[in-house]
Amino acid sequence: MSSLNPTRPDADRPQLATKTPRLLATAVTLLLTAAALVVTTASAQAASGCRSAPYSATFGMHDSFGMFDGLEDAYFPRSGSYRTTSQCRDIQVRNTGNGGAWGGPFWACVVWVGRATCSNGWTYVPAGQWRNLATNVKDGTRFYLFMQTNLGTYNAANGVGEW
Repeated sequence: MSSLNPTRPDADRPQLATKTPRLLATAVTLLLTAAALVVTTASAQAASGCRSAPYSATFGMHDSFGMFDGLEDAYFPRSGSYRTTSQCRDIQVRNTGNGGAWGGPFWACVVWVGRATCSNGWTYVPAGQWRNLATNVKDGTRFYLFMQTNLGTYNAANGVGEW
């Protein structure tokens, strides 16, 4: 004799109709949680790229023998050009000096590849400070960084850049 209930012919089969919505809700919850974690991680990575070591570049000018007297200019990189990345929307520099003779203030500007002059004029960068030289720059844009300091007063000026 059969053990099936004659009034319920499907009594021995799992109740998919009631389990399916719960399984679907659980799957959707897991997918949304995973998507939120991916978005949070991507945002944190992008935010941590700006103004955090390792920097896009390190640059500086030195006058160890006191040969220069007055404002001196230099451009970076010494060969090639820099290229903006997706880690920052701006071109930013930080003066890593301490304001003393071996780490004075400097002025900096951005020169786009193919142009001959500073795009936004010169920006003063005091010791220990960050300054934006250009904002909302498209990823992959090529440029040079110009730096100017008074080597008659300071023996060196040093900085880092992030873009």
